[in-house]
Amino acid sequence: MPTRQGWSTLSAGIASIVLGRMFGLIELYIIGSALLAGFTIALLIVNRPLPRLAVRRVARPATVGVGEPARVDIQVANRSSVRSPKLTLWEPVGDKGGAPMQLAPLGAGEAVSAAYRVPTSRRGVVRTGPLRAERFDPLGLARRSNWLAGAGEVLVVPQQLTLAFPTAGSAGRLGEHLRMKSYGQSGTEFHSQREYIPGDDLRRINWKSSARSTTLIVRETALEGIQRCTVVLDTLADSYDRDGFERAVTAAASVVGAASAAGIAARLVAPGLDLRGPDVAPLSLRWLATVEMGDEVVDHSGGGRSASDGLGVVVVVTSHVTSVAAASTNASVAPEEVVVVVCTMVPAASSRGFTVDATSLRELHRSWSQLVMGRTAVMA
Repeated sequence: MPTRQGWSTLSAGIASIVLGRMFGLIELYIIGSALLAGFTIALLIVNRPLPRLAVRRVARPATVGVGEPARVDIQVANRSSVRSPKLTLWEPVGDKGGAPMQLAPLGAGEAVSAAYRVPTSRRGVVRTGPLRAERFDPLGLARRSNWLAGAGEVLVVPQQLTLAFPTAGSAGRLGEHLRMKSYGQSGTEFHSQREYIPGDDLRRINWKSSARSTTLIVRETALEGIQRCTVVLDTLADSYDRDGFERAVTAAASVVGAASAAGIAARLVAPGLDLRGPDVAPLSLRWLATVEMGDEVVDHSGGGRSASDGLGVVVVVTSHVTSVAAASTNASVAPEEVVVVVCTMVPAASSRGFTVDATSLRELHRSWSQLVMGRTAVMA
């Protein structure tokens, strides 16, 4: 199509021919004809078939954390037997802006590469492309656009803090509670035997050993540790501002990652979502990369839990300790589960339960470390 300069040239050419004919000025007629001829040649140049160009786009990496560096490499190769023209390339990146590139003429079989950085300041899907090529004539009178490659994407997942996962032997207040709670669990791994004490569970009596002794013998099992961790993410829009919700997403991703790294069976629960299994950590990150606030209340009650599942921790990530999500989760937990409430908007001033202040990421790391380990760890 003609450029602005091309339209001006066309208008000037037509006007010169008309005026030259009206006033009998051969010079104007010649000038007008030359302008029209140049405009026609420009259209013919830009509309010539473009040589076959192969484009390869590679995102490095395709999945990246918030704030981490990422780039897209583009390789253009001339797969035809003729020389390609000079092209101006434009690759849209995200919702705003893009990456401009200049492609010099390529001989047959030649290839060239270019790269640009991908913005990763916010979680979500950053769409790249499609790659557009614009061809101009030497005088800039006409141009033509061609699509060289389709669209791609880079997934920006939430930031993950390095958090220590609690155990029944942790030094913090939560660890002490878990240790006391684990004494009430029926372990399966044999540890030792001892004499019966009134009040012991009769199911633990070893009748074979007791038959060879003058007293009853009780089988001791090893202390059971945490077997599972459920992360409940509250997404109610009325509870958060934008920053508070982003901290909630980061907290949920961090706790799921910490549980998986510790070898604990993790589960992520949110409105319309119940992720579990060996791949819960990467699947959770992908889902959390695009989650938005909504109007549904999260339901933690389903899931088919039983006492045989062992000791568990339920981490509710919400706005404040008295939220609907925190209340409903506390009402539905099993006796062998311990609830931890992570508050991203209003810290719990005083609570008999276990709470974590997440009004900032630094405070989240400090408060979690204090609860789990009994001391403050340095945030990396």
